[in-house]
Amino acid sequence: MPRKLLSGLYLAFALVAAGCQDQKPEALAPTGPEFARQPAARPELDLGRVSLLRKRPAIQDLQATTALARRAINPGDYVCTSTPLVDYLNQTINEAFAVEPDILLTLLDFAADVVPTYDAILFQTEATPQSFGYDGEYTRRVIKTDKDLKRFWDISSAPIQPIGMHGTMLLDIERVARVYEAVFTAGGQPIPHGLALQFAQIVHDALAASQIMDGGNWPLFSFNAFAVPPDGSSPPKIIMGDGVLESYKVIGFDDVAPQAVYAHEFGHHVQFQKGYFGDPLATSGDPAEQTRYTELMADAFGAYYLTHKRGAALNRKRVAEFLQVYFNVGDCAFTNPGHHGTPLQRMRAATFGFNVADQAQKQGHILTADQFHRLFLAAYPSFVAPDAT
Repeated sequence: MPRKLLSGLYLAFALVAAGCQDQKPEALAPTGPEFARQPAARPELDLGRVSLLRKRPAIQDLQATTALARRAINPGDYVCTSTPLVDYLNQTINEAFAVEPDILLTLLDFAADVVPTYDAILFQTEATPQSFGYDGEYTRRVIKTDKDLKRFWDISSAPIQPIGMHGTMLLDIERVARVYEAVFTAGGQPIPHGLALQFAQIVHDALAASQIMDGGNWPLFSFNAFAVPPDGSSPPKIIMGDGVLESYKVIGFDDVAPQAVYAHEFGHHVQFQKGYFGDPLATSGDPAEQTRYTELMADAFGAYYLTHKRGAALNRKRVAEFLQVYFNVGDCAFTNPGHHGTPLQRMRAATFGFNVADQAQKQGHILTADQFHRLFLAAYPSFVAPDAT
């Protein structure tokens, strides 16, 4: 997925899924069940087939800032322990491998872990019913946060649509087939409708046979949130996955996580409109560091809104909680183009946003995006400084 097109909060789902596939033993190859009688072909992701997924936001030239912030990442300089959120996701995947290896491997073979993502990107809009959370429990809160953010930041935000991503769509054969036809190939060729239906039936039957994946309400299928910029045929969106919201609930942050996640993604829409993806630190140097720069900026934008008196106005207890939200989504994939920053770097960026709001002399005044951006640029080298002892 083009990094500058779909900028999101979470990378862990892709990294964990890839790791699991690398480790699958031959002895666990699907055998026996009806869903395992698979055709020889497999769907392969091909984003080049869809214009929306090829498009880049307009790039603006900006003056170079500081060379200090752009340097090769040395993993030994950073603290990269695991976090409870990633531990929970790994736990659920390991459980599935232990209990239902045939089912999980079949679903991974047929890309069930990413099909809901492209269904939300390409086909879901406000014209289709939207809900957030396995049982819709976060719907009101997400909608309220969306309205508040649209009043808060000085961008043209009315067209941005909040969209829910649901693993349960994997049981809808027609919807899954539509995704296969749109963004997948088989044997290097576009997938015809009949074969797409066959693939979708395999996914349906595998998921229906699972005793632990609850018909798609299982973290891996929707463990993500991301921003989609406007396209000629698609409105701008913020897509919120049920799986990541549920995972935060499990580790005790459901009071604050939906607002924090949504505020981060809205920060990406600020970047799209203001041209911050054209910053020198976002367009040159190591791809992993380019992504880290824009992601930490979105963390800071989100934190500023969450703590501002005219934003979410969270109290200090809630501030501590949302800092943990950002800490929990840090990663240590230093060479991956999707690297979002280490846990401590993400917490530093969020703390910066809080401090800007908390220490402002005019507490009721909201900085413009450009004003906040300039403050972020000045502080950024301190966010990415080595943190290992």
